[in-house]
Amino acid sequence: MHAILKVIANLINKHFMAINMYTLMFLLISYITLSWLGLIFANEPHLTANLASFFYYIVTTSSTVGYGDLSPTTDHGRLFSALFIIPCGVGLFALSVGRMAVFFTDFWRTNRRGKRNLNLENHIVVIGINSARTPHLLEMLKREEQGRREVVVVSCEYEESPFDSDVHFVRVNSFTDAIEMERSNLSKASAVIVDTDLDDATLTISLFVAEQNSDAHLVAHFEDSIKRDLLHKYCPNSECISSLSTELVAKSVMDKGSSFIHSELVSAHKGQTQYSIKVPDQLDEFTVESIYSSFKKQHEAIIIAIQKKAESCKVNPSLETVLSTDDVIYYIADERIVDINWQKAIIN
Repeated sequence: MHAILKVIANLINKHFMAINMYTLMFLLISYITLSWLGLIFANEPHLTANLASFFYYIVTTSSTVGYGDLSPTTDHGRLFSALFIIPCGVGLFALSVGRMAVFFTDFWRTNRRGKRNLNLENHIVVIGINSARTPHLLEMLKREEQGRREVVVVSCEYEESPFDSDVHFVRVNSFTDAIEMERSNLSKASAVIVDTDLDDATLTISLFVAEQNSDAHLVAHFEDSIKRDLLHKYCPNSECISSLSTELVAKSVMDKGSSFIHSELVSAHKGQTQYSIKVPDQLDEFTVESIYSSFKKQHEAIIIAIQKKAESCKVNPSLETVLSTDDVIYYIADERIVDINWQKAIIN
């Protein structure tokens, strides 16, 4: 007898004290099957003849709601319900609700702690969190993108996401660990922003990103112009941003109001802002002069620069500059221009 009790105790400790999803499903199926058979043998046809009635009776009984509109009518049925359906059903109902609560809690905590593998494409990955710059950067990205591209922030320092739930968070031990970084789906990202507190780290991570995803638009922030130039030498398609505070101070002294103009041009929250648009396919070549006036008349926009394929950006381009498919036009406007009638805009 003692050996039998020991075996039962071991089974309980092994299978029931740490119930997983498969064990719970087995218990629920067994409970429903035995309840169905027991009510049939107890001669309770009004509870078993209709599947909807049986399901309704089992759920209301197991959840202790018990409306009373369906109940056993025979002595055997009442005994079976009292000894099996009610106690087992209540236990399984509570266990199922508990497991669901644990599942959703774990799912939420996994997301907040950045442990989940993201299945995103054409998204923006921000590597590094700077307490002064990153929150403002994310606000600007969300306003500019307006849901078109998801934003993922990758961090080594933070244990949980310090941002709202609309920004994805990934926690890694190293920014240059290919396996960990792939949880952000780095290889499918369309843009990557590297912004750490150390220029050496920014340079190393940027080179790693360029190797993992050479098609992504890489933007890196540097304080040291030497490292900025070094990255641009090995990754000519990257954009290396450095602090312009010193230049703005000098410029503001020489030309009053320069800092105001600069801040408004880069701010997406108010006033005139700098945007860009790519020349679409199936357009014949045209000059800057042919669209300069229509941009202003139709959209209150001013063209300030262009970038032709495989060439550097040209500020204040000549009106005779020829543009073609995939060239980029930079302009100043109150809002981004999302729909241009190019045939109408081009004045032949």
